[in-house]
Amino acid sequence: MRHPSFHQSNIRFSYHWRAKFTKSITAILFTVLVASFLAACGSATAATGQAKQAGQVSPTPVVTLPPTPTAVPTLVPTPKPTPRPTPKPTVAPPPQPTQPPPAPAPAVLDLRPSSMSFVGHLDCSQSNGDYVCLARVLSEANAQSNLNWVAYTNVPGGVSFSPVRGSLAPGQSVLVTIFIPLHACTPGLFFFQGPINTHTITWAC
Repeated sequence: MRHPSFHQSNIRFSYHWRAKFTKSITAILFTVLVASFLAACGSATAATGQAKQAGQVSPTPVVTLPPTPTAVPTLVPTPKPTPRPTPKPTVAPPPQPTQPPPAPAPAVLDLRPSSMSFVGHLDCSQSNGDYVCLARVLSEANAQSNLNWVAYTNVPGGVSFSPVRGSLAPGQSVLVTIFIPLHACTPGLFFFQGPINTHTITWAC
């Protein structure tokens, strides 16, 4: 069995002493640091307490932030409505008075024969106690309106006409029978009147 030499023992002792010394120094440094920290905290707490008792509070520093830029809305101009012209009411022209068509020219009456007599004329005859005579009323062919006519006499004694009145279209005619009583032999006239003219027939017996 080999015993360690003196040199080896010395090395072991030196190593053990160093480790122990290092631990001791570390412990002392840690204790000093802790004590310093506690002392600093105590001083700060005491100072704060004294400030509170004196009514003095350390002002909290105010951090001023730069103003946040506010977005300003862009105003878009509203387009003005284009004025529309107001349509003017159409004024109808006043109605022009319509000229009435010219009135047609009145028809002209024509008559056959121009005279009557029982003696020597074939246009009169005797029947049932009366003289019977025939006359024809005519409307000209170029007439522009109907011919309205009427017959009458100035011979006394009850002379009658059949027909006594009527209306003829242009170019038409009508045969009129005249009844003269036998005792009405007074000379006179038979009148046939139209719109603008009158024809007469002379009567004698």
